Amino acid sequence: MSALFINIKIDRHEQRDLFKVTLADLRGLFDECHIKIRGVLAPECIEYAKLQFGSVASFYQELQEEDWVAASLDMLIQVKSRSVFQYVEDHKLVASHQELMKVLAEFDERELDYLCYSFFRASQLDGENLLPLGGRKKNTFNEFRPNRSNMELLSKISPGYFTFSLTSIVSVSYFRKLLLSSNARRKVYSKVITGVLSRIFDYPNNRMVVYRLNRVLRPIEITLCIYPPGSPLNIERIWFESEDLHLDESKFGIPVQELFANYDDDNGAYGESLIKKGLYPFVVQPRCAKSMRASDMQQLTLEPGESFDCTYYSRRGRINSAPQIELMVMEGKVSVHCQGAEFQVETGRCEFFYSNLGPIIRCEAGAVIQIRVFDEIF
Repeated sequence: MSALFINIKIDRHEQRDLFKVTLADLRGLFDECHIKIRGVLAPECIEYAKLQFGSVASFYQELQEEDWVAASLDMLIQVKSRSVFQYVEDHKLVASHQELMKVLAEFDERELDYLCYSFFRASQLDGENLLPLGGRKKNTFNEFRPNRSNMELLSKISPGYFTFSLTSIVSVSYFRKLLLSSNARRKVYSKVITGVLSRIFDYPNNRMVVYRLNRVLRPIEITLCIYPPGSPLNIERIWFESEDLHLDESKFGIPVQELFANYDDDNGAYGESLIKKGLYPFVVQPRCAKSMRASDMQQLTLEPGESFDCTYYSRRGRINSAPQIELMVMEGKVSVHCQGAEFQVETGRCEFFYSNLGPIIRCEAGAVIQIRVFDEIF
């Protein structure tokens, strides 16, 4: 079975809350856990991880935090399993524990090297795309070999395909190869340089330019980083960034069903995120919605026993704040039912609810209500 591998940074309370929910999803799945948490909220998160995993967890808080690649290499030396599950706190398990366990087991049984466990409908490569690449269907995933002979074909089928993403199960040998290929003696990051390249070249051509520059710089052991060296994003690879990974020796997988979902990003397929699935935020009522603009106020009249569905989803692909409704009862009395909870709202009261969690108004006594929607796209 894979080892759990965590090297993340927690600086914000929202990240901490996601961490506590998404880490708890993984309890009982791993016999080996390797954990390094950076950021101002790290001590609280470490204590929580100790409660979840107990004696099977090893912690690496003493490692330096300026170079993610170097620290991860130090952690990987201690891994005894054949593969690791890369944990990212903003992705939540949407499959069952049993289904994830099957994937983890078959990953090693089939000797796979890489499988992205998120971005299901928005994946850059699907099982239906694999036949020209020599793909084979298995129980929990489809598999193929991304060798040199089919790389050009892969680039045409899926121009944006990543040969490594952080949201992945990855063999120790492939992960070590990735880290070593990114571990130049000197890692250079310039916000100005990367900003200029992004303005001159469209994505992913800006990455292509950086990759070619790094091939020139490799003999003198210098790497130009797209992100600060403390970020794990530097090791993610699009297909054209993979020449030094010897993919002829690798076997990749694509899950048959969705395993995890990102909380705020549709990744190009509307309805992909936890927010669009009505699974986030983890509380029903926000404090207020004043940070967002509102639609015009609508007046609604309800008869006793009548219900009104207030569900609303934003069309924005990446959401910073989930959309909300403001409900003001002008006359009468209503109850709001949302995520199994019930809230009584009487005359003169004003309440806020997350609209993507499906709040339903039920009229207790003839009511006049004013409603407006808050969304960051307004």
